[in-house]
Amino acid sequence: MLAVFAGTSAIGISIGIVGVGGVFLIPMLVWAGVPLETAIGTSLLTFFMAAIVATIVYALHGSIDWQASLLTGIGSLASGALGARLSVALPPNAVTACFAFFLIVTGITALSRSRLSVAAEHGRKLGPATLVACGVVAGLGSGLTGVGGPAVLVPVMLMLRAAPATAVAVSQPNAIFSSASGALGHILFGHVDARLAGMLAIFCCAGVIVGAILHQRTSADTLRKIVGVAVLALACYLVVKLIRSGQGL
Repeated sequence: MLAVFAGTSAIGISIGIVGVGGVFLIPMLVWAGVPLETAIGTSLLTFFMAAIVATIVYALHGSIDWQASLLTGIGSLASGALGARLSVALPPNAVTACFAFFLIVTGITALSRSRLSVAAEHGRKLGPATLVACGVVAGLGSGLTGVGGPAVLVPVMLMLRAAPATAVAVSQPNAIFSSASGALGHILFGHVDARLAGMLAIFCCAGVIVGAILHQRTSADTLRKIVGVAVLALACYLVVKLIRSGQGL
């Protein structure tokens, strides 16, 4: 279990920098002997606690667009429990295949963009309805896969041409809503180990703090490239897992 705790710290750093990385916690827990359904629910509760810490750190740096965060949060809060219900009903390999395809498209889109100009660093400003819709997608994805809202919301916002820094910052408070909603659904199904989630959260939060600090020192263009590489790496990992075992997350 020490390896799982160390890996959780690394995941926290990744989440703090680019909002992506939570997908690795579930296979680590399964490897440690935790049933898949419990691993998903426990991961969501862990990410909920880590998201609170990340939001505080980002807020102290003045990086969060609170209106955008609230709108995406409303969407996620409404859809996370539905995602948890779907995770029980749908085949795990089908969920994983769809998520991997989504990550591949997002990663290619992020890396194919020309170097950001000074104006483009601010990205496209998304409207209220679009932000709520992004939140709904993030909530569904979070409850369905257990990877945490940012792993879905950041790619979605990037595909809509939002600035990378904005997407990552907005994803942190959104994770509070998306993870809480998804975790609640799994708690109702009895799929959460609260004690384990508390221990994992300690290591994840420590990593998130380090990652959030590194995020503040990263340029917009570099951040875009890191996000693109990160989501493609996750997609490749999921594809290889499907090919080798035919199993889901």
